[in-house]
Amino acid sequence: MKSKKNSRTTTEKSTFTLLELVVVISILALASSLAVATFRGESPARQMENASLQFEAFCAKVRFNAMENGEDRIVLLNPDTRQFLVKIPEEFQPKENEGTTTGETEHSTIDGENRVFLPKWTLPENFTLERADFDPSELSEDGTLELFRFFPDGGASGRRTLELKYKNLRRTFDISPLTGLMTSKEDEVNQ
Repeated sequence: MKSKKNSRTTTEKSTFTLLELVVVISILALASSLAVATFRGESPARQMENASLQFEAFCAKVRFNAMENGEDRIVLLNPDTRQFLVKIPEEFQPKENEGTTTGETEHSTIDGENRVFLPKWTLPENFTLERADFDPSELSEDGTLELFRFFPDGGASGRRTLELKYKNLRRTFDISPLTGLMTSKEDEVNQ
């Protein structure tokens, strides 16, 4: 009997089972799909989503700051630098003889006169922003354009519609004058 068992094990060939083959093929497919995704970079839809979320977060910070401080905040766009800035209106800026307040570290200066709140957001490369009611004559002396204003009650100045475009994608942002909240919808641009 002993000899039959030994002869059987020596004559068996080592082969892969079907389960082992399926597992190996699955691992290879997963690894190759991760490698392709890594080398290809972010898709345009993902880039649009990231830029939209950043813009919405920027506007939410500004709105919250206006409500927290009980002062208006103006969102400006500098078309040359593609930056969104937040200006504190002159009527809310401290007078020179009042000295500095505890919140002064949150502000910086542009052109020596206009006080601007620190949160800034720069439009990513290859993105464009359009405003449905844009008029080039609205540019101020320092080259900025007032997009909208947030009030201490959370509202905003008038209904504003902004369009963020990237490749064949477009996201439209609407800012409610009553609540100051931003809504957005995405669609494709016909080329």
